[in-house]
Amino acid sequence: MPVHTAEWLISSDIVDEVAFRVDVPGRAQGRWIVSFLPPEFRLTEAQALTCLELAEMVLLALDSPVDSLELEFARIRATEVELSLEDLMWLLAVRSTTLREHPAPETSGSSAQA
Repeated sequence: MPVHTAEWLISSDIVDEVAFRVDVPGRAQGRWIVSFLPPEFRLTEAQALTCLELAEMVLLALDSPVDSLELEFARIRATEVELSLEDLMWLLAVRSTTLREHPAPETSGSSAQA
C-alpha cells in the first residue's frame, strides 16, 4: 500500500488522511495523532501506520468486494488501536471526502417518488 512514513508525518496516496507526531513537551511527546480519530487518541508510530493502512483498505473495499479473510485481517488490525473495525470505519466515514463521492447503493422497492 502506498503509505509514506517520515519522521513527523505518515501519509497516503489513496486517502486524504494523515498522522502527525506530537513533539510538544509533555506526556504525549513522541506519540502520534491520526486525522480521522479524536485528538485524545495518542498512538505509537506502529498504531498510526495501522490506522492509515486500514483507511486505505476501507476505501479500496468500496470499489471491489472484500473476502472474509481480508475482513478478519482488518478486524484484527483494528484491535491494535483498541477500536473495533466498525468504529474505525464510522470515524473514517465522518471525515472522508472520498467516501462521500461514492453514493450509497439504491435499494430495490424504495418509494422515493412521493
